[in-house]
Amino acid sequence: MKNAHLHQDSDLWNLIKADSIPAFNEVYSRYWEQLFRVAYKRLPSKEIAEEIVQDTFIILWEKRHTIEVEILKSYLFAITRYAIFHYHARQETIRTRMQEMAAMTQSAPDIEAIVNARLLLQLVDAIAAELPEKSRLVFADNKLKDHALSESAQSFNISVKTAEGHLTRALKTVRLKLGTLYTTLFM
Repeated sequence: MKNAHLHQDSDLWNLIKADSIPAFNEVYSRYWEQLFRVAYKRLPSKEIAEEIVQDTFIILWEKRHTIEVEILKSYLFAITRYAIFHYHARQETIRTRMQEMAAMTQSAPDIEAIVNARLLLQLVDAIAAELPEKSRLVFADNKLKDHALSESAQSFNISVKTAEGHLTRALKTVRLKLGTLYTTLFM
């Protein structure tokens, strides 16, 4: 796209909605560094900040046909802020669970049960990582983060029925693989 840097954001957004990759690349070039600086100030590592900014642009591209954007820059910063907030909330959930597990170890010194529970959680995480993206996301959000299925559906912008389908497929796969693994190891 010639002289893309001369285009206004609104013009670039209209071109992106028309599937213009050069317009998308111009927006990426124009805002990546700014978004990264905002994210990096609020996150513990450069890699996490980079990942969040990349996800911001992925969301922009994937939803270009379904969203209405008034001010492109504001929209990009809003997506980034939400992702940062979501990251911190997820980390807080992990911290809380780790504290709960630590409290369990102090109150009930059954180390073997705790190790087994952690191993099982690691196995479930590894199996979940192999799931298709939407199924993995719905499974993790619902089962590992304890969000209601309706919340998961809303956060991924899908219907509750679709979320149920993803969750059903994910659970079936996790159970099947855990059952196979159990049979292999203990039979």
